[in-house]
Amino acid sequence: MDAVDTCDGLGEEIKSSPVLDLPPDVPALRMFYLYLSAGCNLHCRHCWITPTFVHGKPTEGECIDFDLLKAAVVEAKPMGLLAAKLTGGEPVLHPDFLRIADLLTEENLEITMETNATLIDQAMANHLCKNTKLSHIAVSLDSPNAQQHDLFRGKRGAFDDAVRGFGHLVSAGFRPQIIMSVDRENVERIEALIELAISLGAESVKFNPVMPSGRGAEIHSQGKALGFDELLELTHRIRGPLQDRYDIHLSSMVPPAMVTVRELLRYGSDGSGCNVRHILGILGTGEMALCGIGRNIPELCFGMLGKDSLREVWTAHPTLRRMRKDLAGPLPSVCGDCIHAVRCQTYCLAENYEATGRLVNVSPLCAEAELRGQFPSTRRISWGRKQPSE
Repeated sequence: MDAVDTCDGLGEEIKSSPVLDLPPDVPALRMFYLYLSAGCNLHCRHCWITPTFVHGKPTEGECIDFDLLKAAVVEAKPMGLLAAKLTGGEPVLHPDFLRIADLLTEENLEITMETNATLIDQAMANHLCKNTKLSHIAVSLDSPNAQQHDLFRGKRGAFDDAVRGFGHLVSAGFRPQIIMSVDRENVERIEALIELAISLGAESVKFNPVMPSGRGAEIHSQGKALGFDELLELTHRIRGPLQDRYDIHLSSMVPPAMVTVRELLRYGSDGSGCNVRHILGILGTGEMALCGIGRNIPELCFGMLGKDSLREVWTAHPTLRRMRKDLAGPLPSVCGDCIHAVRCQTYCLAENYEATGRLVNVSPLCAEAELRGQFPSTRRISWGRKQPSE
């Protein structure tokens, strides 16, 4: 199984499949991001979704209704739906979790999942592997040190439970990805985490810097988040000497303009941007949203399952129409002069909105590079053009 970036999850065969029933100016709806439960059994200090901490039991009304989800899948398939990502909160908390996985499989949808793995037992892992189209699982581990991971995740025993769940998945036949949320307190443990991942049978390791949203905002306010220089240094270290040293696939997502040519050649389109034009989020509340950011920013929710037509939302909601128009260009500032603009599409639109109040805007990292005069001149379309003489 090839490495998959679960913040995207769209393979070329999914992105290029024919559209059955949409206006010509509306892109295909290829993938649902299903935030199955708005609750979580952990209380992670960095979480950008800020799920309800419910000690392993979903709060009433915070789980996607099974029948409404089934109807949404039926409505979306003629619009091009081919895949779904199961996430949360913690997706396994949903009381109909396996039933939903079976439904998506019956509808012939490719499935990926993000989980803390603490609630996965061997029977569940076996069912997912043998009876569903779940092709990729990402498991969160923030340190090879149990005490540090438990502190990060807000629950004693979280590390042991996650490793146990990971083992069940491997025994069933999966090779999960490990995702490490990185800040200044655990960044020095990334090599030990890679070695742990290899020993556990992981397929890849992805390093996500803590975002300045949700609970992660406090980490940034305390000065514990990675700064501009630290983030770029970490990225080059992961994509360079560490990837040279280890056979396991390693990834760290930053805009493609901010990585070296060698790294671009090595990683291709891995982590190069978000395919939000082809994705619709559905929150545990049943709200249709840009992605999980709708949990904290109501204006990025577009309607409610069972009350609003999914097709009408996808084809006509003013926020989505404006987003598509803006992405068609011209793109703002340095993005409009960047050779990576077509595939990057201003990178993470949720992060852009958090930082600037605009979905289609220069990513915070590229904006900082431009401000410092460090945006690579060779990544500009205008680089090398002969300037008119004065």
